[in-house]
Formats: sequence, structure tokens, C-alpha cells
Amino acid sequence: MKLLLTFAVILSVQISQADSFTIIRDGKEYLCEQRGPLDPGAGIDCENKAYAGPFSRSESQTLCAGARSTAPADCGIKAYAGRWSKSEAVRLCTKARTVGPADCADKAYAGPFSVEQSLQLCEGNGSVLNADCAIKAYAGPYSKEEAVRMCKEQPMLVMRSLQLLEQAVQKSVEMKNTVQSIKQKLEEK
Repeated sequence: MKLLLTFAVILSVQISQADSFTIIRDGKEYLCEQRGPLDPGAGIDCENKAYAGPFSRSESQTLCAGARSTAPADCGIKAYAGRWSKSEAVRLCTKARTVGPADCADKAYAGPFSVEQSLQLCEGNGSVLNADCAIKAYAGPYSKEEAVRMCKEQPMLVMRSLQLLEQAVQKSVEMKNTVQSIKQKLEEK
């Protein structure tokens, strides 16, 4: 019993000190994150990095408001080095935890989406998964606006739904082919 209790304490200490960790449940991988501030100075480090880069003091403050790391600055610098303006980079990367929003917006814009739709889809904490989801949803039965709206918040759920829809269509085609085959056999008799 002591061993189990000791293991539980060690595990809880490790988890409480981690920024994020991954668990696998039912064959699916889930990313779990700590919501509290990790480093009280992280926002200042973020602002300094953004200000040392292409952003003004005001833009740096907006970009890094509430930052827990330098990720918003890294994201903003990457976005601005690419095709996005300063204001678009700030909008895209405020509250970012990775450079994911910049990568997401680049992929969405390279696909069928406008600048505004790409920013809307990816701003804050988007990832390439959001862009992949929206591109796939738009290639399927949804409009651009519907794809952006659905894939902004729940990209994994939408991707799973689209996968099930594709499977249903495939089964429908298989069923149609089976029916045609049976009809041909009956006509031959």
C-alpha cells in the first residue's frame, strides 16, 4: 500500500510540474495542459522578444498579454516573416502556445481560404490540424464558412465525422454495386 501511495505522490508531483503531458486512452492520444501561470516573468520575456523583433512596444504588449512563455512572440515573428502583416500576425498569435497558428494560417491560405477566413480559423491556438480539418470539410459537403466554424473549435470531432461520412459513402457505393450485381444475375436467369 505504501508503494502505491508513494507512486501516486511522485506521479502527481511530476504531473503538477509539467506544462503539458500526453495520455493515451482507447487508442487515442490526448494532450493535457496546466492552466495556471508557469513563470510570472514569461509575459515580460515574450514582450522583450517581440519588441527586439519586428513589433512595436504596443504591438508586443498586445501580442504577449497573458503569455505563459515566449510562444506568442515566436509565432508572431514567424507569421510576420511570412505573408502576414504585423496586425495580422498579432491577431493570429495572441494567446498562442506554439507557432501553430502561423503554420495553420499559412496552410489554410495556401488552400481555398481567404485571409480573413484563415485568420479566423487559426487565431489564438490553432494548429495545422485546424487547417487540415477545414480543407477536408470544404472539399466535402460544407461551405467555407461552415468549415471554418466547425474546425476552429473541434477539429478532431469534425475529422472523425468526415471519416465516418466517407465510410458511409463507400459502403453505399459497395451496396449499390452489390445490388447491381444481383440484378444482373437475376436478369441472366
